[in-house]
Amino acid sequence: MNRIITLIALFIVLNPVAYTQNTINLDSVLTHAMNVINIDSIEHQVQWLQDMDTRFMIAPNRKEVAESIKTRFESYGMSNVRLDSFECHTTISYGIIQYDTTTWQYNVEAKIIGSTYPNEEILVLGHHDDIQIDSNPEIFAPGADDNASGTVAVLETARVLMSMGYQPERTLVFLTTAAEELMHYGLAGSEHYAAEASLSGRNLVTVINNDMIAFDNGSNKVKFSNLSGSETITAIAAYIANNYTGLTPDIPALQYMTGADLQPFIDEGYPGLYLMEYVFNPGYHSENDLIDSCNMNYLTEVIKISLGVMIYSDLSLAVNDEQNSNLRIMVWPNPVENVLHLAPCNYNEPVFIQMVNAGGQSVYEVQIDDLKGAYDIDMTHMPSGVYFLQLVSGSVSGSVIVMKN
Repeated sequence: MNRIITLIALFIVLNPVAYTQNTINLDSVLTHAMNVINIDSIEHQVQWLQDMDTRFMIAPNRKEVAESIKTRFESYGMSNVRLDSFECHTTISYGIIQYDTTTWQYNVEAKIIGSTYPNEEILVLGHHDDIQIDSNPEIFAPGADDNASGTVAVLETARVLMSMGYQPERTLVFLTTAAEELMHYGLAGSEHYAAEASLSGRNLVTVINNDMIAFDNGSNKVKFSNLSGSETITAIAAYIANNYTGLTPDIPALQYMTGADLQPFIDEGYPGLYLMEYVFNPGYHSENDLIDSCNMNYLTEVIKISLGVMIYSDLSLAVNDEQNSNLRIMVWPNPVENVLHLAPCNYNEPVFIQMVNAGGQSVYEVQIDDLKGAYDIDMTHMPSGVYFLQLVSGSVSGSVIVMKN
């Protein structure tokens, strides 16, 4: 009886529900969301940020920049919006960038509170500050790609979800950070925010960082991070890219470190994904980082990945409760081509193993009375996509997302 109840609970958790009262499959929600993304809105917002002349962290208008972004979130109908201020001492001597000063810096945070698991949070971020080293960045630093593009990814994701009337199961957090460009010479907004989140015990189940996502020369590729402990998020992002965009993900070998605004969250133990353009912008940190060199079609496709990962993570991630934490499922390789290997198992009670596809259909089931050692599942003939591997043993259960190439 315990096994049946647990399987029913898992089915409820893993079968996505819609953003309305009507039951609708995950593909329909994702397709609708992708169609609401608007390239004109994206281009307008990049131009709007560039037209501020500078968003350099030492410039006198830094609070005004943050307040303008806050107002933009509020214009979408979001009520849970705030400036997250922190004190930053910056010491740097690099060319014309000469500072030994203390300033107040301002992150911008907006939230949609989850209806079912409000304490589980999915965060999408991009830094809103910029820099250039050709001339005085306090006067002019357009930063269209670095990083108006990432800021717009956060804003457009919020705009789309609000216009859909999307009511998430988990709390969705939209964050634009300050002081990224000089983060190695003082406190960055992401470092401040991640440390505060950890100190207060917040459960960030997914962190998506967008940084320089608007330049492309026709490669139609996008760089992913691939971090140990974040394999599920990477797999979800690959699924979204391959099925809902025209971009091909470039995924490196498994890593333990990343960089920029994502690294502080990884350091605090939060899983995350870093999205970045495949071809590096030659106008980086210069007066030439202008909207004219940005590819709006490419930027739109990358934003679809951020939006898709946020929705998929909201509707598909298993609940991190005490019961699930008692059963760890270690699998490799993930993504998998042919045979999926389960880590050495040693359970004294019968184990029920089930593989469920993204549509909620069971594609593999087996009950093993005595599961000792490793176990293999042949996925050779299963279609590409995302699968949910579930194990139930006695009164405990666990699940993991598996990506099939």
